[in-house]
Amino acid sequence: MTDADADLPGWAAGILLLSGTIATAGVADYLLSNSGYEFLGIYVWAACYAGALLVVWVVWLRDLELTGPADG
Repeated sequence: MTDADADLPGWAAGILLLSGTIATAGVADYLLSNSGYEFLGIYVWAACYAGALLVVWVVWLRDLELTGPADG
């Protein structure tokens, strides 16, 4: 991790990830679909969003303890 990464708040990184995913997936889908490659456009769109979900899991959610309160 570089010094610039350490200074970037989590919410800013989330906004950058969201806007980058929407822009990349949308533009790629639009260009491919209008070029006659509709299936490839759908695939690229899905791959972009799946990649973003993977990044969210690795960066923010992997270390969360997803358990309820202990009984007793």
